[in-house]
Amino acid sequence: MKTINITLKINEHDLLNFENWLRQNLEVIDLKILPSTEELYNSDEHFKKLVKGVKSAQRLRDKYINEHKYK
Repeated sequence: MKTINITLKINEHDLLNFENWLRQNLEVIDLKILPSTEELYNSDEHFKKLVKGVKSAQRLRDKYINEHKYK
């Protein structure tokens, strides 16, 4: 079995049905509803640095996993 992580945009109107469908048909490990951070990202340099740091750490983690997953 594979684990996947996806980010989607969905209308609030459809969210509850979609979440219910996911939980009924798949093994949901984690589901987060994220607020829009576009304005914060565009107006706050500290937040922008945090986002870049998270993305960099995620890339390094993923690279490490891919290099060591069969050892």
